[in-house]
Amino acid sequence: MIACKRWGWVVVFGGAIGCSSSVSKTDTPTQPSTANDTTRAAETKCATNTGYLGDDACLEPPPPSEGFQLHYGPVDHDDPDEVAKYLLDPGKEIVSCYDEKTANAGDVYSTGYQIHMRPGSHHLILQTETKAVPAGFTACGSAALGPSTLGGTQVPIVDELTDPAPENQGLAIKIAAKTQVLFNFHIINTTDAPILSEAWANYLYADESTVKGYRGTVFLAGGLGFRIAPGEKQTFSYSCSPNVPSRILRLAAHMHEHATRMTAWKVSGDQREKVLETFNWAEPGEVSFDSMHVNPPPDQNAGTTGADVSGDLVLQPGDQLAWECDVANDSATTLTFRNEVITGEMCVVTGTQVRADDPMTPSDFTCVRN
Repeated sequence: MIACKRWGWVVVFGGAIGCSSSVSKTDTPTQPSTANDTTRAAETKCATNTGYLGDDACLEPPPPSEGFQLHYGPVDHDDPDEVAKYLLDPGKEIVSCYDEKTANAGDVYSTGYQIHMRPGSHHLILQTETKAVPAGFTACGSAALGPSTLGGTQVPIVDELTDPAPENQGLAIKIAAKTQVLFNFHIINTTDAPILSEAWANYLYADESTVKGYRGTVFLAGGLGFRIAPGEKQTFSYSCSPNVPSRILRLAAHMHEHATRMTAWKVSGDQREKVLETFNWAEPGEVSFDSMHVNPPPDQNAGTTGADVSGDLVLQPGDQLAWECDVANDSATTLTFRNEVITGEMCVVTGTQVRADDPMTPSDFTCVRN
């Protein structure tokens, strides 16, 4: 069975995840999900002496004429009540959702962004919404989500404002005026002290005359029907065929603690090429397909991510992107498709792409079930 969705990351850069060890508890603390924060500042200056891990990760916002910042975290780090909204106790795990609008008064283009997250961050997805709502915490799953995102990452520090490959220059995302954005922020505290949940995302404007094409998403969700019993070990396999010619720019895996391997292939007729393999759910890495990157071969002994091919990766309708995950449930809980890394499991391929036949088409990687 295959599950393919038009939803996910627009750009995913980097290769390390925000945490690398499991927590002893999986219960989720209650967030003030109904307490909307209407006083939230549009720009947040860095606090460098909070006493919590990750002060050095803070991003100053760009000048308003050059871009804008989205921020999840305290408006005033000197206000104990404000800081308390974003603290996570030792051994706790939470997926927190927060509504915010972009600051751009008109439609703009951005060729890249910066995302910085404090330690403990497992993933951040900046999802677009279809209607305006007040700023503040909200119940995850209650938002009216749009068909795209403004970005996301499993990497604690992302500083890629432009793509280094010459053939990718001018590829951008279009950001509508005052876009409604939902922070989907997954945080895990593996330390013995409270941590501060906080993330910053900076977007810099690009001149419309320089925009040559639109980046689209790859988000192929395997595991939506997972019910993996305690003690069960199994390989789960999926495949998709793209609806349009698609040039893949990057691929990465999103798995949880009980997944031990993900492998993906491009299948074209009788030819089968390994385009991604990773063995570490906590540090999944990524592979890039362009003229600037040479992908290393995957190494199970070293636990490193890789691919057997480099250079352009184009999938035509009729080709397949096939992938599989090994899952070994050594817990006492039946695993389902959910965000919690210990009680939930996923087999998701993420990445970025452009239409191979028309790079100005803002189309996601859509696929048909095989």
